[in-house]
Amino acid sequence: MHRWLVIGLLFACVSVSAQAAEADGPIRTLIDVRTTHSDGAHDMDALVGMAKARGIQAMAFTDHGRKGIRFGIEPVPNILGYTKDYRSLYTTGLTSFFADLERIRQAHPEMVLFAGTESIAGYEWTGIPFRNLTLHHAERMFITLGEERPDQIESLPSYTLKHARGDLSLSVVFWTLLVFAVTVFLFRRRKRGVALLLIVSFIAFLATLLLRPAVDANADFIKAAHQQGLFAIWAYPGTRSGVRSGPMGVQLDTPPYSRRVFTDPTADAFAAVYGDTDSNTVPGGLWDGYLADYMIGIHARPIWAVSAGDFHKQGQAKEYLGNFPMDVWAAKRSPAAILAAMRAGHTVNWGLPKDRNLHVTELYLGDMQGKHLLPGDEARVTSQVTLHVGIDEMRKPETPSRVRPLMTEIIMDGKVAARLQLRPGMPRQEVLQLAPGPHVIRLRIPAQGGVRMVANPFLVQVAG
Repeated sequence: MHRWLVIGLLFACVSVSAQAAEADGPIRTLIDVRTTHSDGAHDMDALVGMAKARGIQAMAFTDHGRKGIRFGIEPVPNILGYTKDYRSLYTTGLTSFFADLERIRQAHPEMVLFAGTESIAGYEWTGIPFRNLTLHHAERMFITLGEERPDQIESLPSYTLKHARGDLSLSVVFWTLLVFAVTVFLFRRRKRGVALLLIVSFIAFLATLLLRPAVDANADFIKAAHQQGLFAIWAYPGTRSGVRSGPMGVQLDTPPYSRRVFTDPTADAFAAVYGDTDSNTVPGGLWDGYLADYMIGIHARPIWAVSAGDFHKQGQAKEYLGNFPMDVWAAKRSPAAILAAMRAGHTVNWGLPKDRNLHVTELYLGDMQGKHLLPGDEARVTSQVTLHVGIDEMRKPETPSRVRPLMTEIIMDGKVAARLQLRPGMPRQEVLQLAPGPHVIRLRIPAQGGVRMVANPFLVQVAG
């Protein structure tokens, strides 16, 4: 109950800032963009030009902090092992990246440009080299936003490949053979005491290796990101990459990891709209379950949805810059303000074909006492509320008569409460009656004609 009391006391301030932010409209924002500082095909100048052509007003350059494969013997794979580094900020230089960012900011003050990374929290090996060597979870990635200094990236465990774990069974075989060979040598030299001491020490070492506690690489990465003040995002939880061939004949195996996304400790957000599709945002899915649990105090904070396009090259895999934008209600046009809005869940997340440029013109929840909530807001409301929603094309299509209305779902407490036919340029309102208690209300456009949309929820409480 104390949470709702605090929210009630602060709501006036929140409402004023929310209305001020909406007065200027949401800021068209794009994240998850790679540059030539890692494995992207375009430099920052080219990306800014493409972004402007698509109506993007804010963009985050999220290059790989480090992209490396390390195979080695536990517990010292960095010493007894081999590391193959691919192009990333680790190889091209953090100083160069931030200098380029500052240069492009000065050249384009009309754009909000900020930094981020895409990182692999950790991975494990199984199998035998040149036979069935498999790298697990190497495509389970995090996006971080908000880096302004090199040390913020250097402090992430991914930068040192801290959680690049070798095959434990292979390591045990290696150490066993090594100790056996040394023991035989010592016995032949009649140094039985040293040999026995080695055997006892090896048994203790082996027990330590086999019984060491499991480390959650994801939790460690999230903790490190938060210590650096960064916004952490699960990149592609419904990944459909499956088992496929990777570099040097290694098999890559990253199954979908949605359940981990919605298990504490978790990140600030997850990619809800990206190249693949998954079931996280369907009515009654894992996200709705997590939010319902948050509303009754099981989780300490909500987890938000974002768009993430994994952009590398214009036209690659039929993807184009700006296909996965967000509308962000920020108090002003600055990196700090946009990140603050994302932390508050004030975003609507789009998946679009290259010939569409839909955006939200309004989306808020009003009640009988005049409260005005943006997506992500949490407050007490009256039992009757009205959802206001409007969308439009940023650039009108050549044949507007062919633009069909979009079937849009209003989802309340994990169920579809109503369906609207949304047409660009024609706002709609829907009155909802709420029972006493907590409610999660959100808007979603399921995939149709290449268009998808997921809005962050309104989190409300109705007095009994």
